[in-house]
Amino acid sequence: MDLIQHARELYTTGRMHDALQAAQAACDRAPKDSEAWSLLGRISRHTGLPAASDEAFRRASQLDRRRALPHRVNAGRFRELVQEAGGPPEVRVQPMPTESQVRAGVDPDALTYRDPAAHDALVLFQVNHENRSASEDELKALIGRSLARE
Repeated sequence: MDLIQHARELYTTGRMHDALQAAQAACDRAPKDSEAWSLLGRISRHTGLPAASDEAFRRASQLDRRRALPHRVNAGRFRELVQEAGGPPEVRVQPMPTESQVRAGVDPDALTYRDPAAHDALVLFQVNHENRSASEDELKALIGRSLARE
């Protein structure tokens, strides 16, 4: 099994620290593989390493210009963008799926989640929206699409 696939499997099952090691090894073995760097960026965010995450996303973008750098905003601005996109006040915002949510089957890259413990309240994952948006306009549009699907 190749290292990227192994890291991805660990990541999607919530074994974040093991996934981090595998993704780092994948980047060491294939330093020009933008997918490996992008995966490392996502995993690094989940393991509480935002600076390492930003660096990995930067490397992925340098290797493949189609991979834009994530547009980061603070939690207050993200909430404002949710409201501007027509999000109802009861929409919850969470930075990203927790490790326990991922182990329970939530995709670590999910944009939204219906929380059964909170009467199926809609949760938007801020970091995952940012990871797919290169600008504030793109972020707002993605939030709008996420709200429309739910």
